[in-house]
Amino acid sequence: MPAGYPRSGPRMEGFTLTETMVGLALGLLVTAVAGTAFLLCRAAYLSAAERTLQEERGQRALNILSALIRQSGWVPDATSMSPAQPAISGADDCGQPSIATVPACGKSGVTGSDALLVRFSGSGQAIDASLPDQTMIDCSGYAVAARKSDSPADAGYVTANLLYVATASDDEPQLLCRYPARRNGRIDGSGWTSGAIVRGVESMQIRYGVDSRGDRLPDTFLRADQVTAMGDDTWHRVVAVQIALAVRLGRRGAAQSGMQVAGAGAMTDLYDRLSPQGRYTSRIFATTVRLRNAPRCQETLC
Repeated sequence: MPAGYPRSGPRMEGFTLTETMVGLALGLLVTAVAGTAFLLCRAAYLSAAERTLQEERGQRALNILSALIRQSGWVPDATSMSPAQPAISGADDCGQPSIATVPACGKSGVTGSDALLVRFSGSGQAIDASLPDQTMIDCSGYAVAARKSDSPADAGYVTANLLYVATASDDEPQLLCRYPARRNGRIDGSGWTSGAIVRGVESMQIRYGVDSRGDRLPDTFLRADQVTAMGDDTWHRVVAVQIALAVRLGRRGAAQSGMQVAGAGAMTDLYDRLSPQGRYTSRIFATTVRLRNAPRCQETLC
């Protein structure tokens, strides 16, 4: 090479159009796979979170109902008090219920839901019976004192809790409870207050175990209308309560396998009342609760 001419450097080579297109296609493919994996992971997370929330709601609703039923019929001195009203009563397919010996219904229940009325007394401190000792708790979360003070509850019992299913303003079904109004933490007899306990409860079905032989064992489980048809005194012979709740997923349309229903009466009633779509978006929670306190018929003749 003649003197004075610069030496030529290495030859620069680029990508061809074909190579560029192949690279872009591979990049898009990797991006699509990553995006799909992200969406699948997100869907799996949301599904697991919804199932966990559904489980928590169902178990919490059963725990609240079970605790109230076990408290039913309790009075401070069963030997001197004989409440005329039954500790447990209910109504089938009951919406907008009101408190009476047996709940009165203003309309049909949400998805045929039943209403449950529980009565019990409170427990007061040794120094002042009008101050609760935190032993007896109603559905509002407040403790109930032993002494009545212008209580709206029936004679012999301090309080009553009415549980039912209603629809919220956003069309979400929920389990509600009606309980006596309070002032300064005490029942003041001014009326009743309703509050939501658990959201997502689509239906509640209840059957009552009746003791017809006096051995404190349920001989048969009946619907509320069947118990009422046998006479009001039959409610005093209820010794167990069978509960079945349908709790639906929070996200509508979320996938869930179909529920399996055992032969229990309340569960069968619940399954029959749910729509075909609801059977695949709801889960059934069920339990049977024995009443701890002897019915009035165990103390006096009905």
